Amino acid sequence: SLSIPTSGASYQTVCGRFRAYQIASPDAFNYGTEMNIETHYVDGVSVTYGLPGSRHHVYTYAAGVDEKTDTGNCPCAGFRAPPTFVGSDYYCESGNPGPGWIAN
Repeated sequence: SLSIPTSGASYQTVCGRFRAYQIASPDAFNYGTEMNIETHYVDGVSVTYGLPGSRHHVYTYAAGVDEKTDTGNCPCAGFRAPPTFVGSDYYCESGNPGPGWIAN
């Protein structure tokens, strides 16, 4: 977890960039039934604001295991949808054309 202090400044837009590398078998949104903003709900990166217990979702980047299997993949391929608090503010992909996962 990384916190970036705003020093009391107000803001309306959040911009950023990150680089992700895939190892083994990320599961996108394939986590238990209690998926909320305070729990581990994604294999990927979650951008939120607020303090623990009162966080607000901004954006989620999810990683799926590959582009061809029927488990642990992205919602656009017909697999598990993101939690309702994520809405449509996410992107999901895999760096593995598949099928199967790659052990590095």
